[in-house]
Order: sequence, then C-alpha cells, then structure tokens
Amino acid sequence: MKLLHVSDWHLGCVTRNISRQPDHETVIGEMLAIARQERPDLVLHTGDLFDQARPSYETLRFGIETLQEFATLAPTIVLAGNHDSPALFRLFQRLSGTGSRLRFVDRALPPEAGGILDLPGPNDERIRLAPLPFVHQNRMIEAFEDPSTWMADYADRVQRIEAALGRGLGEGYDTNRDVLLFAAHLHVGGAVFSNSERSIHVTDSYSTRVEHLPPVSYAAFGHIHRPQALPGSLVPGRYAGSPIPLDFGELGESKSVVLVEARPGRPASITPLPLSGGRALRRFIGTLDDLAREADTFSDELCSFTIQTASHVPDLSDQVRALCPQAVLLEVIEVCAERTVTALTAADAESEERTGLEPLFRGYLEEMGTQQARADTVLGLFGKLLGDLSHEESVFVPELTRLEKAVSRKKGAAEREPSTESPRRAGAKSRREATGQGAER
Repeated sequence: MKLLHVSDWHLGCVTRNISRQPDHETVIGEMLAIARQERPDLVLHTGDLFDQARPSYETLRFGIETLQEFATLAPTIVLAGNHDSPALFRLFQRLSGTGSRLRFVDRALPPEAGGILDLPGPNDERIRLAPLPFVHQNRMIEAFEDPSTWMADYADRVQRIEAALGRGLGEGYDTNRDVLLFAAHLHVGGAVFSNSERSIHVTDSYSTRVEHLPPVSYAAFGHIHRPQALPGSLVPGRYAGSPIPLDFGELGESKSVVLVEARPGRPASITPLPLSGGRALRRFIGTLDDLAREADTFSDELCSFTIQTASHVPDLSDQVRALCPQAVLLEVIEVCAERTVTALTAADAESEERTGLEPLFRGYLEEMGTQQARADTVLGLFGKLLGDLSHEESVFVPELTRLEKAVSRKKGAAEREPSTESPRRAGAKSRREATGQGAER
C-alpha cells in the first residue's frame, strides 16, 4: 500500500502582517500533483490544518475544498492538532457523513469504541490505523482516563493511551494481510523542533517517548515543523513538517511530504519528497551600500531587513523598497550607531578610573558658580553632607539651624505686633462676635 503523509499546513497563517494564502495555494497545488502522480491508497494529514481554532470563512472554504480534492484521489484522514478546534472537527465529520472518503478525527477513542480505523488496501490488504490527535495537558480524555490518573505526568498519561491503541492494533492482526499504522500530533522526546511552534506545547513536559509508541510499519507524526525522522530506530516514522516556512524560525529548512510504501510483514519504504512551492523567507543584515550591491539578487521573497546606519535615516523603508522593488518587506529594522548604547562589562568598570562625587561637584561649581555664597563654603557643606550620609549619621547643618531660628524670631515678632484696625471697625467686629453674627457669616 502507498501512503501520502502531509502535516501542519497552518492555513490562514499570517507572517508579519503578510497573508501566506498565495504560498499555501502554490505548495498545496504541488502536493496535489504528487498525489495524482503517485496514486496513494491513503492520504494522512497529522494535524494543524488551520493556524487558528476559529479560521475565517475563506480559510475554511479553501481548506475543506482542498481536502475534498485529495479525497477524490484517495481516502483522506485528518487529525486535530493543537491549533485546530476539536469541536469544529466534530462538526466537519458530522457534515461529511460516515460513508465519506474524507474523515476528521477530533480525539482518540478506545479500540472498542472505534479508535482503530480499518481501510481497504490493494491486493486484499487491510490498512489498520491508530490515530491520536493532540492531547492537551489540562484536559482529561474520559474514554481513557479517570480523575485518579488526571494529575499524573503527561508522558505517563499519553503512554496509557498509546498502549491501549497498540493493543487494539494487535487484536486480530494478520501478518499476511495487515499493514499497521500509527498517527499522532505530539512531540516525541529527542525530536529537533523549529523556533516557530507554540513553545508551550514542545517542551519536555509536553512530550511522549519513542519507546512508548506501538510497533507499526510506519508512525506518521505532526506538530514539529522541521521535517525529520523519528529519533532512534525503534519505530520507523517521520515528522512530515510544515509545507512552507511559517516564520524565520524555519529559515533554511527544506520542506517535504512523505511517501510511504508498506507491505504486510515487511519494513516500510519511506521517501521524503521535496516541496519547492511558496515564497521563500530571507533575512538581510548590512548597510544600504551592502544592500545596493546585492539588490539584483532579490526576487519576490518575504524579507526582513536590518540596516546599519551611522545616523538616523528618516525614509529608510522607502530607500530599501526602491533598492529591492520585487521583495516583500516584512520589516525594516534600523541599527543606528549614534543611538546605540554599549553595555559595560565588569572589565570595563575595573579599567576606568572612578571619579567621586566631590570632584564632580567641584567641577560643576567651577563652571556654574554660586549665588550669595563662597564656593569653598558650598563645597565644604556638600562634603559634610556626603560624609554624614555615607556613615549613616544624622545630618547637622549649622547654617540651617541659624536660618530656622531667624525665621522663628521673625514670626514671633509679627504675632506680637499691635493691630492696625480702627477703633470703630474693631468695636463693630466685637459686637458681631458677641451676637453670633460673625459665626453665621
């Protein structure tokens, strides 16, 4: 039997505000051409069909119509990834119906509840597939777990599911007829991931182990965007990877789909088929003069430009666009020498001669002068304050004490000074106070 393994399309993806729809249309057209040429018996998509759980109508339309086109060539099965909505996949499956050649798997099921899918292969072969869509760490799979196991280590929880699916594959297994497959959207410990995956879902605490995978002819994996074989040699299988570089974390990766040929009781033949569709990502770092020398090498690539300048260039983006009119400008970053702050190291601090506050303040007084005070008096007072503070002593400033006393004497004299009110106004004021009119006012 022939299997075409694809994964991680992330339809609806936007890279730095640029839609990747044209790139997806190109590369998926390339995949369809491969499917028409190879005529697989099964097309298997191992998750992250969409980039968002709630894709736009146009993204939904494109995704479903594309999968329907694959389904005209071979039965097509799609697993839910961590970016996909299981509820939406359940709706898709309900709308497709049980007899459809297009099937959506939103969650793992026990073998006795339909968790093992049997499909007809060529020459009376039978394809037996155990699908395992993405398992969230904070969600319990009721069919496999109960509350007593929910708080167990993630890898142990997934291992129980994998073991149950492995037992289901083995029940009634005919070595002369059956081709066993396992498909999952998971991080296998030891796999090398790109820097564009959702980081919370590719940590060691969010992984399974290759020794826990059921023994199969081929294990089809999604979730890691870098195409690669499964770590180790216990189970033959691959990450198909994303078909286009979704961000600069995937810069330089060679994208592919996987063609698998397997016969009952024999090792599978696994062939990655390269993909070349879609616009490339490109990063440039240098001066405007450097860019001018390389300008004719740019095409319709999605480009990030880091331009080094001596002083700020207000119209930098316009100059870059004029030099590379064919390129798609994702971002233009200016690294300006006059605005760059160099961080000091410990060695720099030790090598520099330290200047105390008193010499600095002396230089300030020499430049700015003083008002109504001798410079040496001000400098002496500054030194005394600095010394008291450094020794955590109470600050005593004789000049301030004399000033406070002078202010106090002036205030007391003002209070003792006789009133200058006229006798008539003073008498009227006394009468109002006596009758309470003043209070009312």
